[in-house]
Amino acid sequence: MRGERGSVTVHAVTVGLLVGIVAAGFTEAGALVAMRHRAASAADLSALAASRASINGADGCAAARTTARRNHATIVRCRMDVDVATVTARTTSRRWWGHRWAAEVEARAAPDFYLGAAGRPAGPPGGASGAGRP
Repeated sequence: MRGERGSVTVHAVTVGLLVGIVAAGFTEAGALVAMRHRAASAADLSALAASRASINGADGCAAARTTARRNHATIVRCRMDVDVATVTARTTSRRWWGHRWAAEVEARAAPDFYLGAAGRPAGPPGGASGAGRP
């Protein structure tokens, strides 16, 4: 009996450490998912801001950069095709266990008048493209 004394303590400490490591891993995974969602939100909002700015005659990419900065992200790429904005936003994490993590998300936004009544791209005036036909 005397040789087994304290063995439960060793097992309890081992289980406690393992539970702590697993909990830290799940916390980090949850933070990475949240960071990815922040990047997606920043990309969507930046694309919408860029498209709206372009319609109003302003620099769309400048509006995208401002919106991304307000959402704690940076714009990696910005492309304006007339009033259609395509942006890629990036968010980075703090340093965790010696590493920095990053998430990049691309989003595209166009004005509502780019779509026809049925949600399909609008054709040329007069319906020459056949859009809207059964």
